[in-house]
Amino acid sequence: MRFQDLTFQQRERSILDAASRLFHEQPWDRLTIAEVAAHAGIGKGTLYKHFPSKEALYARLVVEFSQKNLDSLIQQAANAPRAQRLRTVIRRAFDVLLADQVMAQLWMHCDRPDFRQRLTAEMQQQFVELDELYQQVFIGLLKDFLHPLVLDEERLISLLWALEASFLGVMARIATGSFAFCEAPFRVENYFDQIADFIIAGLQGQALQFSSNPNFDKA
Repeated sequence: MRFQDLTFQQRERSILDAASRLFHEQPWDRLTIAEVAAHAGIGKGTLYKHFPSKEALYARLVVEFSQKNLDSLIQQAANAPRAQRLRTVIRRAFDVLLADQVMAQLWMHCDRPDFRQRLTAEMQQQFVELDELYQQVFIGLLKDFLHPLVLDEERLISLLWALEASFLGVMARIATGSFAFCEAPFRVENYFDQIADFIIAGLQGQALQFSSNPNFDKA
């Protein structure tokens, strides 16, 4: 690798690290590119050579966080019995998001279609590839969970949508910190356990309906 390329990569890493620190210290939606550049020890013009906008910074941080998170979840799944892999991954994912509320907020921000449309074609493609990878991993986890029951691809995707909708609900709670929704004694850990069990039970029940009635939802 040429020295110039190495320097460019190192500077880009410094920018991302500076942005991440600032976003965790102050409201990320109010920070300016100039503030990020100053924190990274470079000029605003230099930062723009790496990231054309603050949204590009958001997107890059979310992609990196998501890829790292997915690698961790795959490892968690590999170490769990087949039937327990899906619940293990769901439960672990809740903990990961709770540990970094800022990234949960950024993830939801970057998941909006209007946001992605404003990104460069290259960054849009990175999100597409990441989404496809997540789908591939979770389809595999669903197959492991349902074994020996076998469903066609259409029904597996249907279950995946249900799983995603439930998961996004929990992510929204984490991102907003809105756990004070009941008067009874409340522990986040118990809430995560209950939701994970609810998701698993729902997926199992729906899968059994699919298998007992091949024409279910085909009307």
